[in-house]
Amino acid sequence: MPSEVVAVLYRGGLEESRHYGSIAVVDINGKLLYSRGDAERMTFLRSAAKPLQVLPLFESGTYDHYQFLLDEVAVMCGSHSGQDMHVERVQSVLAKIGLTEEALQCGVHRPFHRETAQRLKAAGEPLSPLRNACSGKHACMLAITSFRDWDLAGYMDIEHPVQQLMLKTVAEVTEFPAEEIGLGLDTCGVPVFAVPLAQMALAYAKLGSKKSTSAAQHRGMETIVQAMVTYPELVAGTGRFTSELLAASKGALIAKDGGESCFGIGLVDQGIGIAVKIEDGGNRALAPVVTQVLTELELLPQAALAELARYRERPIRTYGGVLAGSIKAVSLT
Repeated sequence: MPSEVVAVLYRGGLEESRHYGSIAVVDINGKLLYSRGDAERMTFLRSAAKPLQVLPLFESGTYDHYQFLLDEVAVMCGSHSGQDMHVERVQSVLAKIGLTEEALQCGVHRPFHRETAQRLKAAGEPLSPLRNACSGKHACMLAITSFRDWDLAGYMDIEHPVQQLMLKTVAEVTEFPAEEIGLGLDTCGVPVFAVPLAQMALAYAKLGSKKSTSAAQHRGMETIVQAMVTYPELVAGTGRFTSELLAASKGALIAKDGGESCFGIGLVDQGIGIAVKIEDGGNRALAPVVTQVLTELELLPQAALAELARYRERPIRTYGGVLAGSIKAVSLT
C-alpha cells in the first residue's frame, strides 16, 4: 500500500500542502490493530532505536559494573537538546568508565536548545561533542566497549563487536532477521537500522510491556521505561514534543522520535506499540499526527489528551506573528 495523506497545511481556507505518511499500531504479538499507508514500509529507526540500543547495557553486565543511575540511562536513550542538564549526565557516564569527551566520536553541532546555543555563542565557548544530541548513546556504546575490553577507537564501525551487538538486539526485539535489516549511517556516524514499520511498532509494544527473552533483558526494559518516564526532559529537552508527551502521559507510555520524521510509542503494560513515518522527512507534521493517533484511538487518559490537545494543530504564522494558517492531522476515520 502507498503512503496516505496524514496531515494538511491550510492557508486562507485552502489546502496549500499535504504531508504523506504511514502509521502502524500493533499488539504485543505483532497483530496489526490499525494502519494507514504502508505498514510494511522499510523504515530507518534512526534515534527511535536508542531505547532498544540501551538493552545491551544490562545484558552485558555493564549497567551493574558501573552502577549507572536512572537519569544517566535516560540520557543514553535520548536525542537531547544540548542543555547543561544533558551535558552533566553524559559527563557523569564518561567519568564512571574513566573516559573524557575526547572519546566521543559523534561530532559537533549547535545545541537544539536555542537559548543554550545563543549563550555559548555569546560567551565564545567552542562546540563540544558533549552537546551533540547523540552523545548519551555514544557514551552507552563506549561503556559497553570499555567493560568488554574491546577497541575503543573503532566503536562506530559496523564490524565492531558493540555495533554487532546493537544489530543483534534490534533484530531480536523487532523480530526481523538481522541479515534483512537495512543498514546506513546516522548523522552521528554510527550504524542505523531499517525494518518494516510494523516491526518497529512491535519493538515498542514489547519494550512498553517488558516482553523479553531473558531476565537481564526484562530488567533492562523495566529500567529503561522507568528512566524515560521519570526523566522526560533528558530524553529530548525543554519545550520539545517528545519530552512533553512523556511528561503529560505520566507513565502511561514511552516515546522516542527519530530523524527524518519517524516516531515510536509503547503503551506501558498495555501490549500496544505505535510507529509513525512522515514521508517528506520534515518534523512539522509529526506532532499533530502522533497526537491525532493517540486521541482518536483513545490510547491515553483524558487528562493527558487534554494537555496534549494543543499539538493536534500546528499554527503557521507570519514573521510578524500573525496567524496565517495551520497544519492539521487528517482524521483516522
